Amino acid sequence: MKNKAKILIQVKDVGFTFLLDKRMKHNLISPTFLAFFKIGKQRDSLLNNDIGEVNIKPEYNNSFPFLLSYVDSISLEDTFHYVGKKVVWCSDNKFRECKAVKFNFEYEGHPYSELFFIDKSVEEDYAILGSTFWSSFNAE
Repeated sequence: MKNKAKILIQVKDVGFTFLLDKRMKHNLISPTFLAFFKIGKQRDSLLNNDIGEVNIKPEYNNSFPFLLSYVDSISLEDTFHYVGKKVVWCSDNKFRECKAVKFNFEYEGHPYSELFFIDKSVEEDYAILGSTFWSSFNAE
């Protein structure tokens, strides 16, 4: 796995595995991952790649597996926000126009703010960190 590695990142004190792949130029993220932080219509909107129309603050839903106090503590305004669109090479080896989000997370206690493109074809590990992150991360 010379070109690939997995890292554990944290978002609001919850850990997720992201794939590092220096063969990918851009960072790609699944709408399913972003929808994890949304509930109800907000979640459906994200899954349909309609990120510009979702509200920032999630509403509590009894079927969601987190305590009300945790859901209330999530402020997505500082986690991710929509920044535009761009045609990028996606994980299924196709070019397509994808919406972009600036996504904030922590890795080994260090904060990162990275541009990700929402790619419905990302199936493994929620997100792929591409060569731009790889070079700043300097992974071996």
